[in-house]
Amino acid sequence: MFYNAFFYVSLFFVATTMSQQDFSTPVFPIDDFLMYDTLFTPKNISQFEIDKNVEFNDSVAKHRLDSLNQLTSVNFIYSKTIGQYIKFYLYQRPEQVSKLLSLSSYYFPIFEEYLDKNNLPLELKYLPIIESALNPNAKSPAGAVGLWQFMYYTAKEHGLRINTYLDERKDLYKSTQAACDYLKKAYKRFKDWDLAIASYNSGRGNITKAIRRSGGSTNYWEIRPFLPRETRNYIPSFIAAFYVLNFASSYGILPDKNFLFKTHTIDSVYLNRPVKIEHLAEILSIDLKLLEELNPVYKTKLVPHLSTEKFPIILPDYKWGLFLNNEDSIYELLQKMELEEKLEYPLFTDIKKTKYVVKRGDYLGRIARKHNCKVSDIMMWNDLKSSKIREGDRLYIYKLIQ
Repeated sequence: MFYNAFFYVSLFFVATTMSQQDFSTPVFPIDDFLMYDTLFTPKNISQFEIDKNVEFNDSVAKHRLDSLNQLTSVNFIYSKTIGQYIKFYLYQRPEQVSKLLSLSSYYFPIFEEYLDKNNLPLELKYLPIIESALNPNAKSPAGAVGLWQFMYYTAKEHGLRINTYLDERKDLYKSTQAACDYLKKAYKRFKDWDLAIASYNSGRGNITKAIRRSGGSTNYWEIRPFLPRETRNYIPSFIAAFYVLNFASSYGILPDKNFLFKTHTIDSVYLNRPVKIEHLAEILSIDLKLLEELNPVYKTKLVPHLSTEKFPIILPDYKWGLFLNNEDSIYELLQKMELEEKLEYPLFTDIKKTKYVVKRGDYLGRIARKHNCKVSDIMMWNDLKSSKIREGDRLYIYKLIQ
């Protein structure tokens, strides 16, 4: 799990002064329609007070899961093992549960929209809880990134761009669609949601191996002893997260108002030129950390621009209206700030995927020299656990293109 402070959106404009000496923050006209819209901002939810005197009851937990289980094609069973996971979250991580309740109010409707569009069970929205703790900047020691924790190779396989400017594993919408694509393929292969979900953690190959080692069983709980340790814990963690977020209030845990994020206070605009996020934050009087957290897809905190593509930036607090009403003057200010800083934007480079078939006598060092890359790059791109390769193996090589 990844425990990282997230973001909170304030409700009013704050005026600040720019650091440049030759010009100051412009005073933009007030938009009466946007002011009217803020009247509908809901009140914050009060901070939780966990009641540790609420006793955990196995029978009650089983009954609750059985009731929910009748409403989904995902198999939410109860066992003593799952009960231990549930109690861990409730009694040892209540603060994180409280935070996740708040963040889920923002993320879950988006996950549900994509899952529904792809005819997938809506309960799969709980996967990012155990993958990233709903942190779009999460990065595992193995190199998995984003809400859905895509490895480099898997991300490229599902069309997510990773280049000089972008890491679309951190893009909420594109990464969610990529996760849907993976889960659809996994379910088509295994015809079982437990196995499809487990494969999201360990890969389809490990699930197939475990099925063979178990003697051909396709029941997750029967092949569980043959799975990697992390995957043995994955389904119990998933079921526990499902239970805890549905019944947290019964144990005195409510959403943490410090992480309450309101979808209606953000919107995106498409830019007509490259932009440094820091500059835009200063002109629009937006907290820089907040603006960066709202736009995690931009690796270098620079938003690119191509003649063939415009890129969006998410703005908070109705600032998108302020931007659209004053777009030309804002672009002029951005240009002045870039000249003052002598800023040069790097070239937008993308990555081309090519397939290489291993020949007799090949080894990773030789292949790396041939393609002007590192052995570690080839291993990462192809999710290799060792440097051993055999004749006929297919490797994927990625090269920068401009």
